Amino acid sequence: IFFRHSLAHGSKRHTMMKSLWRAAICALLLGAAEGNMNGKPGQYKIANGNPASPKAYSTDYNAEYFDVYGPTIKTRYSEVYWKMQEAVPIPEAIRKRFHNKTMAIVGYEVDQVQVTPQGDVPVPITWAYNHHYECWMLNSKKARMVKAKSDARAIRLGLNHGAMEHWKPEILDPSDDSEIPLTQFFSEGNGGEFRLSYHGYPKGYAQFIESPDIVHVMPMQIDTRNRDMDTPAFKPGPLPRASRIPASAGYSGLIECPCSDTLPKKWGMSYGARSTGRCRTPVKNATECFSGARQVMGSSKYVEHQVSASSKAGGCSVERHVDGTADIFWNSAVGRGCASRRPADSLMVSFAQSVVNLTVALATQEAPTAATITITGPADRWFGVGFGADAMCVHMVSDECPEGGPYAIVVSGESVTERKLAFHGAGDVLPRSVTVQSSTVQNGYRTVVLTRPLSGASPKHYTFDPTKPSMPIINAKGCGLPFAQHCGHAPATLTFFATNTPTCVCEGGIRGTIGGNPFPNPGPCSPQPHGDLLWQHNPTCSVQTYVGGLRCCRDGKSLLDADQPVPWPDQYLEYSLKFRFYFEEYVPARPAYVPSHQNLVRLYWTTEAFAGEYDVPQCLPGTPAADCIHVITSRWKVREMMHNCSLRTGDGSCTGTGSTDPNQTAGVKLIYAGPHCHAPTCLSMELYNADTGRLLCHMEPVRGQSVDLYDEHGFLAIPPCLWGDIAEGLLEPELLSLDTTLLSIKRNNNTLGHTGEMASWQMRGIVVPRHPKTPAREGVLAPGKGPVGMDVVE
Repeated sequence: IFFRHSLAHGSKRHTMMKSLWRAAICALLLGAAEGNMNGKPGQYKIANGNPASPKAYSTDYNAEYFDVYGPTIKTRYSEVYWKMQEAVPIPEAIRKRFHNKTMAIVGYEVDQVQVTPQGDVPVPITWAYNHHYECWMLNSKKARMVKAKSDARAIRLGLNHGAMEHWKPEILDPSDDSEIPLTQFFSEGNGGEFRLSYHGYPKGYAQFIESPDIVHVMPMQIDTRNRDMDTPAFKPGPLPRASRIPASAGYSGLIECPCSDTLPKKWGMSYGARSTGRCRTPVKNATECFSGARQVMGSSKYVEHQVSASSKAGGCSVERHVDGTADIFWNSAVGRGCASRRPADSLMVSFAQSVVNLTVALATQEAPTAATITITGPADRWFGVGFGADAMCVHMVSDECPEGGPYAIVVSGESVTERKLAFHGAGDVLPRSVTVQSSTVQNGYRTVVLTRPLSGASPKHYTFDPTKPSMPIINAKGCGLPFAQHCGHAPATLTFFATNTPTCVCEGGIRGTIGGNPFPNPGPCSPQPHGDLLWQHNPTCSVQTYVGGLRCCRDGKSLLDADQPVPWPDQYLEYSLKFRFYFEEYVPARPAYVPSHQNLVRLYWTTEAFAGEYDVPQCLPGTPAADCIHVITSRWKVREMMHNCSLRTGDGSCTGTGSTDPNQTAGVKLIYAGPHCHAPTCLSMELYNADTGRLLCHMEPVRGQSVDLYDEHGFLAIPPCLWGDIAEGLLEPELLSLDTTLLSIKRNNNTLGHTGEMASWQMRGIVVPRHPKTPAREGVLAPGKGPVGMDVVE
């Protein structure tokens, strides 16, 4: 009744919800007298209890806790919500209590709730599907969240979940040489299983954080609620044509992010440049050469040549000249390789054709005229270029731009000015460092040739680096000659080549986009033994065959096709993610006493081997149902999960300084291993020590059997594996050396085909040093214990 009422009278109720949240609905609650936040006592499970122990491990939390409610999530049917939310303060009493002290977080719970005067009302998973969440707790006096482009490391660590950008903590003030982290990351059991998957640690283990005061949450939610549902039983809503899930499945096909026709796919051959040697994959003919060279090297004018000369570079090559023009050669003779060295007088030159035409020529040695900049734009308007950035901000931090905009050159008639732009503002005029060599007008366009030194005249002037192969720029034109709001702008990239030197043009593989976002090239899948997806020709590996998953889930966008309007456009679902953090006070080592807890580091791997997701292909027609099982595997070394960086100043993935050095580190002991897979196709996940054949963890999901909350039909709870004290009912942890080979095996039911499936290991463990080191100010350690409670191997 409540949910039907909340949808019919949504605006009034949800205004109240927002007011409640803004009034800081973050209460400190002590003890565990009320039991766990989710489900019934004892409902959480683990996958590997110790049958030889006289007692079973208790998954009922027994510690102090505090609750944090995230900002309101508001969606319509089929809409994706996927964004970083505003910071939420943790309760003031907790902030004061742990000022300059270390909190030991021993577990947490998560739910999605509507806040009412009568208390929290959980939102069924069949209404709002949590695809995943990421949560950070920070000491905001010394750290903040920043947005960064997703590089290979972010992809390897699963920090971006397929997005082109990701958020990470940036340390502002580490202050001292302490090993206590200033941030913590929570992302275990973080999908549709999140409400009833156990997120607790054995006694004596915790995630450490110093002086925590805020929490950031980045949820990815999919609205799957049919607004015409009049019973607790699931009722499907409209699905895009790409969905592989029938209406009779008992759950919504939207949870697999099928690619709708609103996100068109485009692909074609890409081309790259090679300055030495020969192409690994050469261009096939002259037609392809003349087309591909234009992709590789921008130019104001191209001249095409077909030759047969063994003295020139064989195949396809291009030579750039200082005026921005280029000669393209197709040499049918075998020829020599690309140039191994360039002439001493050659320059590094790039040309870009965008809102303005721009040529930049850089000498390799500093001089007053080392940089020559040629800009062409409309003669009756101002035009300009900003260097070293692809937006009006050099370095974005959360929603702020502390460094302002880039250095820019603005041309307005005969006037040329240099500016340090503001964030979406005109900024300040800088002292002149350029010399105008010429300014001419022809056919309505003004061309200005400027020179200046490579080094900036001040920190606000841009410094050109001729050793860098590329440079981002922004360029714009105005509505008239006075410098004001632009009437056209765009980012672009300058790619530099040496002049009068043959550069080979090579095939670079298929490159494409989905809905305008680039698909990885080379593709996201890794070869064996890291993963099986390439060997299996999994559709997720290629833009040509990709049909669903994270790349087709976009924040604020509907998953329906273009001709499918949202059936209930004015009916919103509003709710919040709620986190309950269980904590204890960390007591450092003192004479004759070991520390109260050992700090758990994050150890992460994906069976899909950095693809971030994969397709489960449907079994062949006629296959017996019991045999419709799809299997993928991955093998890797423990050291591949280690990241040699400071626990205090790292981004949540660091395993400590020296943790990758076998002379300093004996290995790791797993304490928590949480598999992550999706409902309802996931059958099992297994983790082996491949060197010994020993099974470390075997997990089979617990599936819902009814329409009740926390037991919705087909949805999962995923029991993790835990290791600790036998007296607690656990198996003892096994020391895994840095060179131990691990094996993951993932099984899925493939009676139906599925997209966007995952098979990750979200683990926590302790790093075991080879030799103890005496921690400053923390007294004498008990034998066999290292700093911050680490086990030690002599």
